Amino acid sequence: MTTLSSPVKDAVGPVAEGSAIPWRLLAVLALVFLLIWQTPSLAWLSQGTSLFPLLTHTVEETFAIVVACLVFAVSWHASSRSQPGTIVILACGFLAVGLIDFAHMLSYQGMPAFITPASKDKAIIFWLAARYVAAITLLIVALRPCQPLQRSATRYLILAVSLLITAVIYYLELAHPELWPTMFRDGYGLTPAKIMAEVGIVLLLLLAAWLLYVRQQRHANADVANLFAATVVSMLAECCFMLYSNVNDVLALAGHSYKVIAYYYIYRAVFVSSVRAPYQRLQVEMAERQRAEQHIEFLAFHDPLTGLPNRVLVRQQFQALAADANSARSRLALVFVDADGFKTVNDSLGHAVGDELLKGMTQRFAQSLRASDTLSREGGDEFLLILGDLPQADAAAPVLNDLMESLQRPFALEGHQLSTSVSMGVAVYPDDGTDFDTLLKKADMAMFRAKAEGRSTYRFFDEGMNAEAAERLNIENGLRLALAQQELALHYQPQIDLASGRLVGAEALLRWQHPQQGMLSPGLFIPIAEESGLIVPIGEWVIASACQQAARWQRAGLPPFVVAVNLSALQFLRGDIVASVEAALQQSGLAPQYLELELTESILIQNTAKVLAITQRLSALGVQLSIDDFGTGYSSLSYLKRLKVDKLKIDQSFVRDLASDADSSAITGTIIQLARSLGLRSIAEGVENQQVQAILQSMGCDEVQGYAIARPMPAAAFADFVANHVEASCMC
Repeated sequence: MTTLSSPVKDAVGPVAEGSAIPWRLLAVLALVFLLIWQTPSLAWLSQGTSLFPLLTHTVEETFAIVVACLVFAVSWHASSRSQPGTIVILACGFLAVGLIDFAHMLSYQGMPAFITPASKDKAIIFWLAARYVAAITLLIVALRPCQPLQRSATRYLILAVSLLITAVIYYLELAHPELWPTMFRDGYGLTPAKIMAEVGIVLLLLLAAWLLYVRQQRHANADVANLFAATVVSMLAECCFMLYSNVNDVLALAGHSYKVIAYYYIYRAVFVSSVRAPYQRLQVEMAERQRAEQHIEFLAFHDPLTGLPNRVLVRQQFQALAADANSARSRLALVFVDADGFKTVNDSLGHAVGDELLKGMTQRFAQSLRASDTLSREGGDEFLLILGDLPQADAAAPVLNDLMESLQRPFALEGHQLSTSVSMGVAVYPDDGTDFDTLLKKADMAMFRAKAEGRSTYRFFDEGMNAEAAERLNIENGLRLALAQQELALHYQPQIDLASGRLVGAEALLRWQHPQQGMLSPGLFIPIAEESGLIVPIGEWVIASACQQAARWQRAGLPPFVVAVNLSALQFLRGDIVASVEAALQQSGLAPQYLELELTESILIQNTAKVLAITQRLSALGVQLSIDDFGTGYSSLSYLKRLKVDKLKIDQSFVRDLASDADSSAITGTIIQLARSLGLRSIAEGVENQQVQAILQSMGCDEVQGYAIARPMPAAAFADFVANHVEASCMC
């Protein structure tokens, strides 16, 4: 299955690009500052030589003002409720810085009058004011957590404050310049007030830099790294402005150049947070959406477990393959594949092992199929194959034989060696049909024929299967009405104690009097009832009817005897069998010891814990339990002891050949001895002649039933049989 990556995780990558602090550049800038400051050969540059003329100053300041305005514009318009509030603070703070720098540029010596004449002190006052606003803005950003603003109106308040500060600075300098101390004297240089003002700016920047560095170390982030770099470079600029002796000398030039570099890093920080990072995140939610759409499209046409095409896709592929077959005048084989006994793997070892088995089967399929063949998974343990490029129908047989052989090799899965087989049904295009649905239906019919004929094989579709399917559907539909229309009935077969000849029980056997087809064989309709799930309500009816009939016989004066009822695996595990038995006993008034429930060994091996719990509850009710068809399945001795059953019923396949087959005789004798050693009674079914009955008696078998005693009969005839049998026993 395709794993979708996390948008949050992916977004971290692009934002973190370039998040390292540019230490090398900062070191180079610091080294340049030291060289300018300490190199004696550059002293002449401070001797009245103007290396920083008005034009250069105007260009650099214009650049700084434009960048400050861009910082505001980008940050303000990119601001959203999901973005940190520091972006708005940067926007408004540097709008004020840009406006104050504009006044500084116009106040520089040599510029025309800006309300008042230009002068060095005027330019320095606006410069310092702008630097303080920038330093305080950076400090607030460094102090404030990266959280969105609580209210959208807050950003307008911040903007108003920044504009108010700008207006106050403009007013005080232009209207009351006498309020400011002298910052520069010709021939003397910077005054102590100017130097102390610069020191204050450096200290603010130093604190902001330290806070930003700590934040960067905790959470590497590109905008924090850029702000840190801008703060450090701004400190270098202020150091230059603490040392120059001429407003036009090299230190003034260096200071303004550092300021330009600092603004560049501030813009980068804003661009990363406000433009590039959201854009990159957008590219990542878009890429994620594309992957999700691709995954959804994949799931629409493929099985998520095996990655194979599903029925939707294989139907499309069939159309193309059919067109190719028509052009080449060849055939296609549509093969419906069903794993044998797969439910047992899931029930006993868990669905995880079952999934691994399906993946292993998929690999074996892929190894055996040809390039012209197509494999898909229908769901559950069902697969669909399209075998292409067949000159005739029987050309599919070698491929199918290879598949059968490949799948029969054991699978090593999570410490288990599992063997499996498949049943396959084949429909041929165009012989059996020309459209996908028709061929699929016929391949399904053929697969059921393979199941019915012993599994682990394949069968080609023939027209007789259509009649069987129609009959099967007719029987299933009829069964749904049979209960309501009282078409079902119970016949009873006597069970005799061999030692005394006494009648000890009767097995209730289901019969169906079909309104059109007459009396139907149980072997015809019971498997259909099992597969359709109808056996559950039918089984409940059988238990209730058998209990009511046994109670009526006792009230009529017949001697009490046990009535045995067969339980299907589906009825036992899916229905509430304990509640059904309790209700039947209560409504009929039959004492529980006269009801016997026959469990097949297939029930016992499906869900051990659940089976034990149910049988213990049934035993607590007082009903008897027996194991039907014993010897045909698997039962461990410890399991038998825990079940606390009362009787083992020997399957008629062993009893029928008892007189002529040594193996059947040995198995039958072993079962009888096993029952005796466990304190259980044994009963043999299918006893058809006196010779077999005599052999069973010599072996020590307790009870028998079969044609040698009597055939199954309706309730009224069985009552007559019991009366006659009792009378004959008394005469003897």
